[in-house]
Amino acid sequence: MKRLLFLSVLFLLALCACAPAEEETGEYQVYFISDPAGQEVRAGGSALESEGRSLPEGADPAEGLMECLLSGPLSGALRSPIPEGVRQLSAPTIEDGVCRVDLSEGYGSLSGVELTLADYCIALTLCQLPGVDAVTIDVEGEPIPYRARQVLRPEDAALTGGEDAPIRLDASLYYLNADGSALVPEQREVAVTENGGQAAALLAAFLEGPREEGLRLPLAEGTVLLSVWTEGEVCYVNFSAPFRDEPPESPREARLLLYAIVDTMCQLPGVGSVHLLVEGESLEQFANIPTSSPLEPNWSVVAEDAG
Repeated sequence: MKRLLFLSVLFLLALCACAPAEEETGEYQVYFISDPAGQEVRAGGSALESEGRSLPEGADPAEGLMECLLSGPLSGALRSPIPEGVRQLSAPTIEDGVCRVDLSEGYGSLSGVELTLADYCIALTLCQLPGVDAVTIDVEGEPIPYRARQVLRPEDAALTGGEDAPIRLDASLYYLNADGSALVPEQREVAVTENGGQAAALLAAFLEGPREEGLRLPLAEGTVLLSVWTEGEVCYVNFSAPFRDEPPESPREARLLLYAIVDTMCQLPGVGSVHLLVEGESLEQFANIPTSSPLEPNWSVVAEDAG
């Protein structure tokens, strides 16, 4: 069963946090995810982009903007982060500068980066409205309990970047438990600067090893990350030779090590699998486990009582 991935408050927007509505023309900016092919959204670029949409004359702006979001983008260069079939349960209400949105249960299936992106698509879109400074989003009348922020403000989505102002990424890094029987997530804050990418920052933090007592990373001494990049929905991870030449002696631990890497990296938006390389060459197998094709995440190896 897929774990809830607590990955939030990330590298969202390098442009202005929220463009004002064009009241005279009735056109608003509606925000969606850029790069539908799932290529890596690099720091210094935009994870979200907007397109202009006009509302019917006389329509309630908040309700109309939400309908635009739920119907999806008109441009093929954008994609919606909101699951198909999600609907408004009631018209948004605005009180003390906060617009409250109540969506159907499908929205509650989101987690991690995808939840954060969906939340801020809604927040950036609705905060164009006069008198709206922040947004809260409920599912069937209740907030999502594992969301890092419940009150969403445009400034929280702004990408400042630079070495002196890294974006903070709250990620789940998966490590082996003490007896090597399962994976356990460790929550870690990861810094992503404009000179690095999401994948590189996340993997570098993972390779530092666990900080919590009782967790392990059975990686061969001398293993070095040579490169990491994404193409389409595949994340390519290129290690030095010790990774291949000195796998864990236990086949189970070797398998868990593979999925510790895969499950960690598949938190990134658009990443559906991981292809392991050694010295730039495809790794055919790892401790008798076929790895010539990309590996999809395996949430069944995560401890059931983990976080």
